[in-house]
Amino acid sequence: MKDSVEVVIQQAHGYVVVQLVGVLSMHTIAATRTTLVELLDGPGCVVADLSGLQLRHPGCATVFAAATTQAGGWPLARLALIGADPRMLSHLSPRGVGPAVPVAESLGAALAMTDQPPHPARTSSTGPAGDQHASRITTIAQTNPDAARFVQDWLGVLIEHDMFGHLELVTTLSTFLEHGRDYTATSRALGIHPSTARYRVYRINQLTRLDLHDTENLLNLHAATRLFTRTSDEPF
Repeated sequence: MKDSVEVVIQQAHGYVVVQLVGVLSMHTIAATRTTLVELLDGPGCVVADLSGLQLRHPGCATVFAAATTQAGGWPLARLALIGADPRMLSHLSPRGVGPAVPVAESLGAALAMTDQPPHPARTSSTGPAGDQHASRITTIAQTNPDAARFVQDWLGVLIEHDMFGHLELVTTLSTFLEHGRDYTATSRALGIHPSTARYRVYRINQLTRLDLHDTENLLNLHAATRLFTRTSDEPF
């Protein structure tokens, strides 16, 4: 049975409460983002109630910040989150979702937060690379859910790490494989020192726990990186 997210919308004067019920995953992230963007394009602010929502993968939590950015950012797009339980909060906070999109304990607090302009303490910690990764995940999921699941299975841990780790491990792995696992060629292509390339590949090995000498692993990783690094206008 595929994951799904049911959307229940309650219109009020000056704001909209949208209750998200189901599982946020690679199969549902694109539709969820589209719904949020459409609501944010309307008048007033949007408060998303997450009390009925589960995350299949923690990286999917970036959908809230990504939707806000796509809709034009504050003050054009004002989004706040409520109803997040402790487990959900633990997934939101490390990814800068709380700073980028306020998380409140009540509807009143959420509405007050959306009236406040962003400031340094509420700037996403994911940075441009994290936003780009979130956009790519959403694009792949929207275009081909099976491809999205394949990418998530093989690169998920690296994508999540890059969103706030700033090491560009996915790009490094893609370049490393494209250059026949040659550290010198990889470092030249990335404009980094060979020792840096070696360290990044070491971290990739640590995080994925995959043998990078195994032929099957290499083929799957190469396919996954090619899918992930395609531009949004390239068909699958």
